[in-house]
Amino acid sequence: MKLYENVVIGNFLYGLGVSIGGRLKSGYLPGAVSLLQQTPEDKALGDVLLDFPGTLRLIEFKAQANRSKKELTRYRKLLPTIQEQQEMLSISRRVHWYVETAPFPLKGVEAFFSPYLDAFDTQKPAKKPFALERFIESVADDVISSRNDERDTQEKDYLKLVRWCQGTGETGSGALIVVVDSGGGMEFVALEDLMALNMSHQKWMTYRQERELKMERALELELEKKELRMERGWNYGR
Repeated sequence: MKLYENVVIGNFLYGLGVSIGGRLKSGYLPGAVSLLQQTPEDKALGDVLLDFPGTLRLIEFKAQANRSKKELTRYRKLLPTIQEQQEMLSISRRVHWYVETAPFPLKGVEAFFSPYLDAFDTQKPAKKPFALERFIESVADDVISSRNDERDTQEKDYLKLVRWCQGTGETGSGALIVVVDSGGGMEFVALEDLMALNMSHQKWMTYRQERELKMERALELELEKKELRMERGWNYGR
């Protein structure tokens, strides 16, 4: 039985949405969930980029049977660039993950997790088995508990560094922010640049309020124009 990476990723993202929705008891939560696999950003960054206020995750998924050397090459470019930067090493091990999966009759899928920097280091302990649902719950807990935190600007710098190591320039890839509320409502906001995903929760709330005011004002202006046209038509009829 083959278990393709995109099947695992799809179920991971679905499970993450369910977990976050179940934990969001009040207020709003803006976030961007970007599936980058087989896009120009796949080569630059990885398979999945999760960006929420206070929480960033860059995740590479690989089927255990996949013998491609692509990730080893990427790792060999990244490690020498940051191995002398202790803060970047710490950020990398917090936000950048490597997940290897294989079909498993009893549990559906067996997953092995490791910080990306340790996944190909033969001197580090082997990747540890960890239930995929536990990983999903861990990410969801971080998203909810950190949603009022300011984003560490160095996390954005780390993403830029990962891109630079791969020799990838601007790809023109945009992103979608989805703002959800505890009642299940949602709205989407488009961003022209994927790398602009760094607003804090408070900034997003301010942005959302300003956007609502602009929409209300635009509606008022439209109603005023409609009333003016009707008034002119009535006067003309007289």
